[in-house]
Amino acid sequence: MSKKKIARQTAEEKESAEAVIPPIDRHKRHVDGIKKTLVSSAFGIVSGIICYRFLDPTPPEANFSLLLLLMAFYIQKPIYLYMGMDANQFTWKDWFYIAFMTLILWFVSWILLLNP
Repeated sequence: MSKKKIARQTAEEKESAEAVIPPIDRHKRHVDGIKKTLVSSAFGIVSGIICYRFLDPTPPEANFSLLLLLMAFYIQKPIYLYMGMDANQFTWKDWFYIAFMTLILWFVSWILLLNP
């Protein structure tokens, strides 16, 4: 077979594959991404404020602050379900992004509040 036929066949196969897969709703994915960012950011900031108000950064209570951070991460799944997002369809990248945003905003808000 010539290269043109192979290129034509691959283009035809791509078109048929695109016809089978439903089009992605880009607007919904964009709105869901904004919701993920806002919820994870809010939980990170709130958990940082709670750690500042109620915990001393010395070692015995520092372990509790990590537990509070994990709780702030795990409580987000039911909230995403309540907001109408299908959290069961999130990939590992989505969960990594959510955990990273929560961790960074928890750390930054707690450190900023600890330094007068």
